[in-house]
Amino acid sequence: MNANVLAVHQLELTSRCNLRCRYCPSPHLGREKLDMSDEIFSRGLFWATRFVRAGLQNELNLAGIGESTMHPRFAEYVKRARHAVGDRVLLSMATNGLLITEELVAEIAPYHPAIWVSLHRPEKGGPAVEILKKHKLLHGVSADPSVAAIDWAGQVKWHVSTGRSPCPWVRGGRVFVMADGRISACCLDASGAGVIGTIFDDLTKLRTKPYKLCATCHHDVGIPIPEEAAA
Repeated sequence: MNANVLAVHQLELTSRCNLRCRYCPSPHLGREKLDMSDEIFSRGLFWATRFVRAGLQNELNLAGIGESTMHPRFAEYVKRARHAVGDRVLLSMATNGLLITEELVAEIAPYHPAIWVSLHRPEKGGPAVEILKKHKLLHGVSADPSVAAIDWAGQVKWHVSTGRSPCPWVRGGRVFVMADGRISACCLDASGAGVIGTIFDDLTKLRTKPYKLCATCHHDVGIPIPEEAAA
């Protein structure tokens, strides 16, 4: 099942991470680890804003495979994203909490990002939770590798405990903008195998489509995976 692109759901501010978790493909990403450039970020906001104004997008996620707080312009990008999409759009992200400080959170608090803390390292995640709670930015706490585990569509050796569900990406027209500006129709696409274009293309002319990870994913794209897509 293919769909027209309807939302720039995620902007991966960086593909770098300060952890090497066994249950994540980040340590062996299969593509360059880098920070998103200002040019790519600006173009991503252009398209996100366009879809928001068209009534097609109600959330923008500033996270990807990497740890967003490692981007040297993280706080600035949070501010710019909020100004671009407006106050009614959920501006979300996830963090491992290692770089969360009182100063950083106070800087981004006026822009009301909804932040999930993934408890990869409780000794760091716990203090981050408390700081975010204080500033009313904590959206939730995730222990997914234990309670709602996935194996990233077979990309890592880990158990799967979450149920099968409809794919909101290939079926829903969401796209994931990688740090290098390429666009995938899958947020689990660690290597770039499902790239359908770049942020400098006309996104209204792009369509999502199944790719090889769909065959081993807990998400359901709704149709048998074509042989050429699964190859």
